[in-house]
Order: sequence, then structure tokens, then C-alpha cells
Amino acid sequence: MAEKKLPFPLRKYHKSKTLYDWYRRGVIFENEEHKQEIYQRYIYSSNCELCHKEYKNSLNRKIEHEHDPTKPNFRSICCNKCNKQKKDVKIPSTNTTGEQFISKCKSKKYTQGFCYRIQIRRDGKKVLATQRKTLEEAIIVRDKFIKEHPEIYS
Repeated sequence: MAEKKLPFPLRKYHKSKTLYDWYRRGVIFENEEHKQEIYQRYIYSSNCELCHKEYKNSLNRKIEHEHDPTKPNFRSICCNKCNKQKKDVKIPSTNTTGEQFISKCKSKKYTQGFCYRIQIRRDGKKVLATQRKTLEEAIIVRDKFIKEHPEIYS
């Protein structure tokens, strides 16, 4: 039986560093056997399980998981792009509104001195960049955009 070929060379201490990184990021497995099985699947993975595109390099390969720390949460092995497009990606700590894709920023355009900026990027390009006076208006614009462009979100 021919042994499978790794799509990318493994760096020194790859397994221990990778498993520690998963632990640090909150990936939880059913048991030790499941963790080892997923690791083997991960190192031999050459295509994204969501969009099926071939990985350009080993850094583009990610573990996609549910962000709920109370149960096993592994979902798939995917590319960086698919991983970032998931709806449960955490809101950046710099976002003071608590709403994904919406941030409060200074603006002389509005009498109140600030506005709510809606900005969505995909592949490094802005696909939506606009401002609204109130947070409620910004949420409506964001939700309408997401509903009209389901191909961007999974």
C-alpha cells in the first residue's frame, strides 16, 4: 500500500506547535483519539473542505471551529478566506459598538461629531464601505447587504 504524500513539508516540532495553537485558540476535541485523527487529516489536507480550492501554502490551511467553549467544536479544515467569512468570527476588540462590521468613528460631516461606519472586506477589497448617523441605521444597512449577498457568507 502506497503511503500518502504530504502536500507541504512539516517544520520542526510541527505537531506539538500545531496542537498547542489549536488549544490556545479554543479548539476542543471529543477525546485524544479524535484530536490525533484530525491532526492526521489536517497535515494531509491539500484543498479547502468548504470551497475546494487548493491551498497555496501551509499557512493558508486553518481549523474552522464553533466558538463555544462548552463542547467539542471542530467543524472543518478550510482556507483562511473561508475561515474568516464565518458568521461567528469574533468582533475585534477595537470595535466599540459590539456589532460586527460596524465601528464608531469621528466625523465632522455629522453635527453629533461622530458616525457609524459599516465596512466589509473580502480578499483585501472593500465590498461595502458607508456611514450612517445612528447605530440602528448602520445595522439595517449591514443586515440588508448580508441578506442580498449570501454568497459572501456561509
